[in-house]
Amino acid sequence: MRGTFIALALIFSCATAHAQNWDSRYPVCQMLYSPVTLSDCRYETMEQCRAATSGLYAQCMENPYFARTQDYRRRPRRQHHHY
Repeated sequence: MRGTFIALALIFSCATAHAQNWDSRYPVCQMLYSPVTLSDCRYETMEQCRAATSGLYAQCMENPYFARTQDYRRRPRRQHHHY
């Protein structure tokens, strides 16, 4: 019984250590509620997040760690020099 308790404690502690995924590159996060609350910040718009969240026990929210100073949608284009 004690071994089972320790094994479950290790599993849940590992899950909570990995659960917080606040990626500062994306402005919208999905909070998925289960025995362990998970955050998934990989959405550029609230509409994208809502589509992925549909039917789940989850919600979409603004990423509190989003780096607003960077333009996350524009990536510098490579300039090809032809000599």
